[in-house]
Amino acid sequence: MKRSLFAVLLATSACWVPVERGRQMEERIERLEGESDRAAQQLEEQRAAVRERVAAVDKKIDELNATAHRTGADLAVNQDRIQGEISRLRGLLEEEAHRLEMLEATLAQQKSETDARFAALKGAGALEEYEAKEKAKQLKRPADKGEFLALAQAQEAKGERAVARELYEEFVKKWPSDPRAADAHFRLGELWYGERRHRQAILEYGKVAQDFPRSDKAPDALLRTAESMLALDLRDDARGLFEEVTKRYPQSTAAQRARARLAELTGPKKKSSKKKPSQ
Repeated sequence: MKRSLFAVLLATSACWVPVERGRQMEERIERLEGESDRAAQQLEEQRAAVRERVAAVDKKIDELNATAHRTGADLAVNQDRIQGEISRLRGLLEEEAHRLEMLEATLAQQKSETDARFAALKGAGALEEYEAKEKAKQLKRPADKGEFLALAQAQEAKGERAVARELYEEFVKKWPSDPRAADAHFRLGELWYGERRHRQAILEYGKVAQDFPRSDKAPDALLRTAESMLALDLRDDARGLFEEVTKRYPQSTAAQRARARLAELTGPKKKSSKKKPSQ
């Protein structure tokens, strides 16, 4: 059975939502989704009709052009009429093309507004993600990989964490095997970790440790994976990863921190309670 949106909201929201209010919110979102789908379908039908008319006019112009270039005394008399008809049809073609352009702009605007409304209804996290996508769209993307990564880092430094996440994710999609993808994955992990979304953080750290084991970020990525496991109360898994850090990268700063964490997990050794034998 499909999970209801209300159940998802309850599972992901940081605050408690009364049951009745949650049901009303779910119904409202479903209604908006239905209205949006119907409006999008109507616009798409209109756009298809305009395209058909454009194609028909274009075809007629081609036919008239072919006729105008034929030789013959009987056609010479009609030359002006044919050219006039071509001009009229070209005017119609421009009108239909403009109408198509306006419909496409309307559809794009409607989608943007609908996405914003859904994001607002679904909660702060969804709204932040939507706003980040909109901000990221306004940024000019450098063609150079290094400059692209620097843009993401600059956004993070400015405090635009969600925008930076959008850019890091775009970087790893465009250049998944580039060595700098390790830095992008690591920063993604750090951003998720900072929001206490440890499962997402583990996935990003894991990509660094697995796909870029020789990267200078690999030791820290493995360490942070262990710390994320610990935050999820997976102590045995965390301990195993801390030990792995010390084995793989024994001379690294991450290994020093891993040893300290292992000591904390192990705790102080208990003193022996055995009594010395009497003399």
